[in-house]
Amino acid sequence: MGGQTWQLGRIGRIGRLGRLGRLEWLTVATVATAFTVACDDLTITTLEFTTWGGSHIGLVITVSGGTVEYDCAEGEILEPIHINNGKFNVLGLHYMGMGGPIGVDKVNPRPARFEGTVKGDQMTMVVTLTDTKEQVGSFNLVRGENPHVVKCL
Repeated sequence: MGGQTWQLGRIGRIGRLGRLGRLEWLTVATVATAFTVACDDLTITTLEFTTWGGSHIGLVITVSGGTVEYDCAEGEILEPIHINNGKFNVLGLHYMGMGGPIGVDKVNPRPARFEGTVKGDQMTMVVTLTDTKEQVGSFNLVRGENPHVVKCL
């Protein structure tokens, strides 16, 4: 008898759903359509953990930001890279490079801003030293591409 009561209760609930009026079904259909359209309009908000490369630069995206390698220098992005309308703007450090056995100066980092745009597999990034407003460079990168960096000797 208990199973029959459950079944009758379930049938009763289904019956109530079947009695939804036209306005209720229209509301359900509208909400479902709006949800589907919203999902189709999703854009990239963070960069996946991958590598980007280009002429004179390489970028590796990490959980906490990223590491940058350029000709005779290195950089470190100190915050996650969030994309807003295809653009990003994050802070980090720039390590000047020197020829010879010294290599990159990790002792005296310079504060830097890494800003740019991402469209599909293409990225443009400008690196600027924030203490002097000096532009380190403007770079074009491609997702999954190997960096083409010249090391200082």
